[in-house]
Amino acid sequence: MTTVNIISLNKTYPNQSAPVLKDFSLSIRDGEMIALLGPSGMGKSTLLKLITGIERPDSGDIQFDGSSILTVDPNKRGAVLMFQKSYLFPFLNVEDNIGFGLKMQSAPLQTIRAEVKRMLKLIGLPGIESRKPGQLSGGEQQRVALARALVTNPKLLLLDEPLSSLDTEVRMNLQEAIRVIQRELGVTTIFVTHDLGEAMAMSDRMALLLNGEIVALDTPETLFHRPRSLAAARFMGVSTFLNADQLPVKNEAGSVSKKLFAIRPEHIRVQKEGCDQSMPGVVSDCVFRGEYVEYLVEVGDMNVRARMSMPAPMFGHGEHVYVKFPRENLFEIEN
Repeated sequence: MTTVNIISLNKTYPNQSAPVLKDFSLSIRDGEMIALLGPSGMGKSTLLKLITGIERPDSGDIQFDGSSILTVDPNKRGAVLMFQKSYLFPFLNVEDNIGFGLKMQSAPLQTIRAEVKRMLKLIGLPGIESRKPGQLSGGEQQRVALARALVTNPKLLLLDEPLSSLDTEVRMNLQEAIRVIQRELGVTTIFVTHDLGEAMAMSDRMALLLNGEIVALDTPETLFHRPRSLAAARFMGVSTFLNADQLPVKNEAGSVSKKLFAIRPEHIRVQKEGCDQSMPGVVSDCVFRGEYVEYLVEVGDMNVRARMSMPAPMFGHGEHVYVKFPRENLFEIEN
């Protein structure tokens, strides 16, 4: 399908002192789904607007298969953007909504009908050609919007938080559906979200954006378990950081490392008995959350947050415990 290279993009909006994108570079592989993850206002949606031609960069380049698209008219770039809302035409039925792009390309009516039928089967909604958008649920409308985006066989599919307004169950079902369809068609895809769980479930790789820059780029598994920087670790839910004075960690030569270490809350153990790799602490809070118990424990001058899967012990406020930091789960990060 399409490889995408974004090279040193810069974008600053009028009356703003700080750039929304700063020397932004990213390479996306053919057929890959990459998630752009980060808080609101970090430049994710701006990047999509630059790719589609809604906005122009101050400098830098965007290339599809090695060729710049910045001089190409927006409607000829082959990048299709799907928004948070479906934005279906309320006065058109499903068939006409999905086939609208093909109609604008002057495709034959027989081709349009065949492609609409194929797309409806692909999104799991066969036989609804004659319905109007008002007769569909929110999840069904987003499926139709996805079909409309894909029917023209785009070079690049851009998804701007398309599931954020949906209920949890519908959202999870659509996550799976989009992923299956994207893999089946092999379309290169950029998925924008601020939801960590959604990014991990959907993507081949995740790019974490903070202040207009990529601070981490890797597979979901690596970014979740071994983020490499302090900023990335915090965004990924890590809140416990230790240096060598707090927790002795020796390298193969036997010397004490001076680097900063981190550990995920799921890997920290809270127990009544002390052992190797543990430190004494006092329970500040202990909350049952169904599938796990969450603890907040004062360990020296640290507040340590831990999560233990059920069955897990419940401890009272002020109870003395030991907090274990398994060495195999500690990882070094850049401070």
